[in-house]
Amino acid sequence: MKVKKLIAVTAAIAMTAAIAVPVLAEEESEKTFYYVAAGLGQPYSIDMIKGVQYAAEKYGVKVIAQGANDWDADTTCAALEQVIPSNPDGIITAAWDAAMNPGILKAQEAGIPIIVVEAESGETGDLYIGLDNVDAGRETADKLIELAGDSGKLLVIGNWGSTNIDQKFEGLKEVLADTGWEIVGDQDGECDAAVSLQAAKDLLSANPDVDAFIGLDSACGGGIAGAMEELGYEPGSITVVCADREDAMLDYIKDGYIQASLTNRTAAMTDLAVALLVNATDYGFGDVPVSADNEASNISVWPLAIYTGNVVIDQDNVDNFYHDSLGDYGADYWQG
Repeated sequence: MKVKKLIAVTAAIAMTAAIAVPVLAEEESEKTFYYVAAGLGQPYSIDMIKGVQYAAEKYGVKVIAQGANDWDADTTCAALEQVIPSNPDGIITAAWDAAMNPGILKAQEAGIPIIVVEAESGETGDLYIGLDNVDAGRETADKLIELAGDSGKLLVIGNWGSTNIDQKFEGLKEVLADTGWEIVGDQDGECDAAVSLQAAKDLLSANPDVDAFIGLDSACGGGIAGAMEELGYEPGSITVVCADREDAMLDYIKDGYIQASLTNRTAAMTDLAVALLVNATDYGFGDVPVSADNEASNISVWPLAIYTGNVVIDQDNVDNFYHDSLGDYGADYWQG
């Protein structure tokens, strides 16, 4: 008798729970988001795309990639402008160039949720997710000082003109201004392996007594280490600190030419962007009661920014960062 009563009560609770829990995402048609960026075909972008693909599969949403395979800003801006009239459920974009600003504003005016990742150019959409790039530059300087002391001659390569790289250089110089480090040369590597290699060779040839070398974008590490190798520098003969990651750079970390690279939590950044767009479109994130009437109060519930912070890659953990070790995701949800 007690068993029968227990079964009856359990069934009643289960039925009540089934009635009380609303079905939200399951009743929605498949959401379509766009990922609009330059560099879609570049090694650096693999991490960002992995995060989008992982999230698309996890949340069952479709993500369509548009933009440029290279770093062409005009093509990327045109792609963003073309996406807006289709009124997608949301847009994720990376604003390496301030030319993206008009398109970002236009998407907001059209009521399309838009999240800017990786690099901000003055217009952060509804939200910016990525590094505080000035602070990332400060962290790079701190890592240099940790590894090589507080004085010496330094060379720097970066993709000048890219918003995030310029900001990293600003933070780097801010910290080094209070030390004995002197930047004796810098060049634009254009986030290109061949250009970075030649720039590093030119700088090393002109400054043979240099103590350290910093690369502020993903292609710089391979360029700096490759130049050292070609010019006969032994691994560790100068201190090399880089940013981001590409597999070619990781090989040089293993070989001892590069002591550390500071990289964004890249896949987590784009995964979070998809998660927040799902929340906004399926679960009423915009209606969170910050006020009784957010629209009338002229309140956006989005945070101003989410800073992801760097992680450090060195010889102890480098094997975990190769792209082939990260897995494949989202084949049925990603349209590249």
